[in-house]
Amino acid sequence: MTAKITILLGILIVASAAANVYFYQKSAAMENTIAQLTETNKDLQNSIANNNQSSTIVSPPRVNGTLTLPSNPPQISKPLPNGTSQSIAAVAVKAVPVTDGFFQSVKYEGTVMDITVDIREGRGLVLVNTETPTGVDFQTSARTAVEVAQSITGADLSERDVIFSIKSRDNASDLQAVDGPSAGAAMTVLLAAELDAAGNNTAQIKQDVLMTGTINPDGTVGPVGGIPEKAIAAGQDGAKTFLVPSGQAVYSEQVCEEKQDGPFIYRTCRSEEKPLSEYTEKNFGMQVIEVENVSDALAYF
Repeated sequence: MTAKITILLGILIVASAAANVYFYQKSAAMENTIAQLTETNKDLQNSIANNNQSSTIVSPPRVNGTLTLPSNPPQISKPLPNGTSQSIAAVAVKAVPVTDGFFQSVKYEGTVMDITVDIREGRGLVLVNTETPTGVDFQTSARTAVEVAQSITGADLSERDVIFSIKSRDNASDLQAVDGPSAGAAMTVLLAAELDAAGNNTAQIKQDVLMTGTINPDGTVGPVGGIPEKAIAAGQDGAKTFLVPSGQAVYSEQVCEEKQDGPFIYRTCRSEEKPLSEYTEKNFGMQVIEVENVSDALAYF
């Protein structure tokens, strides 16, 4: 009896120690995340305070299909737009709570956002205007979009304020639940098209082309989640072309097979990747096309 009690106490002590280690690691991870967010916020504040410092780069060369940014680029003299531009549509994914009356879960749906950019005389500020308060994701994407758009077009926005306005087509509150970085590539395309078309009033962005993807400082379009959900939202919105990051024009479909062995039937299922464009062309008449960088995306818009 004493031996059993001793073993039980030992198990409890080990379990308690393991739990303490687990919660300590969780706490440390949370503290690290908070520290990173705080540092990001400081960086944004410093960037705004030092808004007069703005990099200007001309159209960069490519190496293996990737945009490369020169360190000391020359500036170009061309008229800059002043005022509100055309709009461009981006597709993001939103989290939607679902309940069966007892349990609550989350599903994901695509949502379409309209983005416009306003270029004004100013001090090089980059701002994001939304219907509802949003986090730092949109702001970070906007700043990167401005840097890359300047790199591609050679424009100098150091004496201009750039204001992106983002509005959900479905519900204003959607913006609180969407993945903000998904709009980064579309922001860049919109601003680059506006800067490149300065003085040419005939340039029009195609409204039947929609896009999703993050924007990287080198001009490449980064991967995002929820591609199938976003494709459905784009197709339902009437898009004829949906641009996605390289390698993401696929979706997973569960394929099941049954095999009978005597009186028993065995069923096996596996996940199989299929071209997303086949599904969207059949259901919406919409092509899904992969793009590597902003220059590739601009060609479709």
